[in-house]
Amino acid sequence: RGYSKAGIELNMGNLVPELTVNLDGIFWHPLSTDADMQVSKKMFPLAHAVERVQQQLDEMEKTGGVPLMTFT
Repeated sequence: RGYSKAGIELNMGNLVPELTVNLDGIFWHPLSTDADMQVSKKMFPLAHAVERVQQQLDEMEKTGGVPLMTFT
């Protein structure tokens, strides 16, 4: 996130989820509230966002990769 000559690119595949809520919705981690890290546009119910994160983690465990997510 941002510009750097060295380092790693942060994404859902290398950040342990730490759900973050702001006015735009719920995000995977506080380091980024960019669209690609958004779990849900709705804050409530929070359990729905937690379920989506668990589904993502389950998929990553099965496939070794991060599945594409779409939001409506």
